[in-house]
Amino acid sequence: MFLEDLIGIRALGTDAPDSLGWELKWYTDRTSLLTLFHKEPTGPARILRYMVRQYGKKDGQGRLSFRHTIRGKSDRFRVFEDQGELIVRPAKGNGPVPYWSKEELLNVVASKLRRLIMVNGERKGRKVRFRYADVFETFSLTDFLYEVMRGEIAIDFDAREAKPGSAGLRNHGTKFRVPPSGVCRLYMKKDRLR
Repeated sequence: MFLEDLIGIRALGTDAPDSLGWELKWYTDRTSLLTLFHKEPTGPARILRYMVRQYGKKDGQGRLSFRHTIRGKSDRFRVFEDQGELIVRPAKGNGPVPYWSKEELLNVVASKLRRLIMVNGERKGRKVRFRYADVFETFSLTDFLYEVMRGEIAIDFDAREAKPGSAGLRNHGTKFRVPPSGVCRLYMKKDRLR
């Protein structure tokens, strides 16, 4: 059961906030990363297919799978900001690259994350206890880009072949994720409710 279910909000799973302009996130003290939003890269046509073929590894069913988290840099990639774009480049060599324009990212965060409520709690069996809620307003795209490049916000790719050797993909979405403690650096206005 999700927090939205407990308070009677229907989670949309879209780029829109959960309710009345507010995005709602639940986390516990054990939560390592919160998903801020999903946003597929622009890049050349079929860029995810290229990433799966070029950088994927075979899973237990023989499908190429590209599951990779980049925190500013990884063993295979580096994140750059260049001429209004956030770009993931290979650490070695060249080739097509996934990227997002600042305008694309601004559109997502302006609609989904403009106002955010993060609820901290714990769950034991069927019981849920809420501790406090942090309320955030006035998202800073400049700080967001800075945190992505320095590795506080992770870019998480998760795509694989539908069947071994097939052209079809099973894409679980490219996510931008942050530790709960890092959210405060993305907003200008912050309050705690107990």
